[in-house]
Amino acid sequence: MAFRNRFAALAVILLAFTLFAISAVAATDGAAAARYVVAQCGWHVGQDASWFDSSADRFGKSTYCQTPDSVDPFEGVHLISQVKSSVDSVGGTKFASWRWQAPNGTGIVNVHGQRWQYLREGFQHRLGGVPQNGSFTPFLELDYSDGTKRDFWQGFEPYAQAFESRLVCYRTSDRNCEADGTVLAGVRSLTISIDDAVRPTAQISGGLAATDWLRGTQSLTFSNRDVGAGLRYAQTSIDGALRASTEMNCAKTMISGQWRGTKMQPCPTAATDSQTVDTRTLADGPHSLHHCAFDFAGSYGCTADRTIRVDNNPPAAPKGLTVEGGEVWQRTNSFNLEWTEPDQGPASPIVLSYFRLTGPDGYAGGPWYRTDPGKISGITLPGPGEYKARVWLADQAGNSDEAHAAEATLRLDNVPPTGYFVDPPEDDPALIRVSVADRFSGVQGGSVAWRPADGGDWHPISSDYLGDRQMLEARFPDDLPRGSWVLRAAIADGAGNLTVTDRRANGSQMIVRTPLLDETQVSASLGSSRASRGRGTVEIGYGERAHLEGRLTGVESGGLGGATLTVTETPFPGSRAKVTSRQVRTDARGYFDLWLARGPGRRVVVGFAGTRRLQGSDSGVLELRVRGRLGFKARPKRLRTGRRVYFTGRVAARGAWQPTRGNLIQIQYFEESARRWRPIALTRTNRYGRYRSSYRFRYITGLARIRLRALLVPSSRFPYSGAASKPVVIRVRG
Repeated sequence: MAFRNRFAALAVILLAFTLFAISAVAATDGAAAARYVVAQCGWHVGQDASWFDSSADRFGKSTYCQTPDSVDPFEGVHLISQVKSSVDSVGGTKFASWRWQAPNGTGIVNVHGQRWQYLREGFQHRLGGVPQNGSFTPFLELDYSDGTKRDFWQGFEPYAQAFESRLVCYRTSDRNCEADGTVLAGVRSLTISIDDAVRPTAQISGGLAATDWLRGTQSLTFSNRDVGAGLRYAQTSIDGALRASTEMNCAKTMISGQWRGTKMQPCPTAATDSQTVDTRTLADGPHSLHHCAFDFAGSYGCTADRTIRVDNNPPAAPKGLTVEGGEVWQRTNSFNLEWTEPDQGPASPIVLSYFRLTGPDGYAGGPWYRTDPGKISGITLPGPGEYKARVWLADQAGNSDEAHAAEATLRLDNVPPTGYFVDPPEDDPALIRVSVADRFSGVQGGSVAWRPADGGDWHPISSDYLGDRQMLEARFPDDLPRGSWVLRAAIADGAGNLTVTDRRANGSQMIVRTPLLDETQVSASLGSSRASRGRGTVEIGYGERAHLEGRLTGVESGGLGGATLTVTETPFPGSRAKVTSRQVRTDARGYFDLWLARGPGRRVVVGFAGTRRLQGSDSGVLELRVRGRLGFKARPKRLRTGRRVYFTGRVAARGAWQPTRGNLIQIQYFEESARRWRPIALTRTNRYGRYRSSYRFRYITGLARIRLRALLVPSSRFPYSGAASKPVVIRVRG
């Protein structure tokens, strides 16, 4: 138990000394030598000492320092120099020693440990240091036996190059020391503090230290050197943050929460290795690279800061990629692309552009590259058709990603369209049809012209291109005299290619002979029992039915009987009804009539679709207006001047929606002297068509009989025309 208490006290003392040494080094900010501590023969640690015998093999040694981990680290631990049992005496000045040598560039500043000895007359146990270029200088000379393991501590000023534990016969060389029993000197539990005044040196090379733009994982090769304690760490920092660290294989152990060397020079004096840094963890742009070598004493030497440039992100897609001239079909097989380079910020500049083409029939080509900034010129396509050009960028660091591509469409059509005349249908001989086709840009339109079959000038005809049927259509003029006429069609595609033809599909020339169809005319009118008949706009009363009648005639045929006409009714806005169509047939002389349903106002058109020999026609728009209807009440019927009269009523809306904002209602009185209705109030209906208002008579004297009515103001949101209510008479007494 006493041994364990001594060990605990020793640990506390050693910790205090170590903290003091660290504080001293930190306080000088690297100005003084750094310090490290070596533990020897204890704590499950061996020894790094040399043993010397100056006699003719009179001395022996015994060592036991590294106990198994499972037992007490100091149980039986010792470093002993002793006189051999077979020896009777030792000559004067002869000695045996354990020596701990400080590495080059260092010095021992203090030593702490435990010692004991068993001696005979003439022998001493000496503990001391060896100063620079000096001889052994003891600080303890013990000439008595003491088997108790006692602590010792000694500092050295100046530093000692070595520390020794000697067993010596201190008599002169002409005398001997008798050894008639046990003679030994032992030490253990040594803590040696060493100052290391030389900083390590660091040198780097490799990809991470290059001046080019860097990306991805880069390696750094370091070649560090040190004298003294040896190299403990190699650390690489970027922008002051540690990015890579390599720990050397050092002889060390953890004691009382601190690392201590187990050899006088715990670490290697040279280290060459490599470290890797993933530059993708750094922002794009310049960074400061710093590499340091640390020795076991804690001092360090670093390379000068150097700037590295990092770029791991591919450029963004080209901004505003456009095709010169637009993404339209063109006849010339040469395309130019233009764009604005995206801002790279602190990253590396853009140096290349890549592009790839995909097109019809599974075509895929590229990628190719160009070096011109912001443009690619002279792209040629393998053939006509629509192609997609994908463009992406590469920077000086070598970053590029097709996922950051912009896309443009290139359209080439250098093949003219095709076309031929189709014979007209039997029911429409005036119809001119040209079947057209274009594989690539598509037919955009065309024109048709005619001239006399025996020669003359060409005369254009208004034509339409029906894209859904791939047909160019026109109508042959109906005012030409009897004769034969040659037709010609000019067909243009989206790229501007032009084809001119006057042939049918069988190769024969397209010739038309006149006359063609008979022109028709639909006349129609609207009326009712209370309204005059009209051909344009007719107004009927609320709830009345309108009567439609008319006739279908041909210019050459007169009245056309048995023809089917279509009557289309389009309701005014606000009506509940939808657009309706129904058919009516003409009688033998071409006449027709039809009663229309009650309801709001509407537009009516009567159309004739035509037949094989008759042209189609329609009546034009007939507008049927329906007067509105509204109720009107005034209460009270008798009142005095200054009192208020209240008006109520409702607007009828058969088959219609009441406007959301209501209808505008004007309250009027009849001015007898002028024989005119004058407004006195204005109000709106609610969503149900009801309205309320009031008026105060202020300046009437005597007894006045006043006629009042309500007026519905016409609205574009209500399908009934304006209307007035029946008058109401009230009496006002002044």
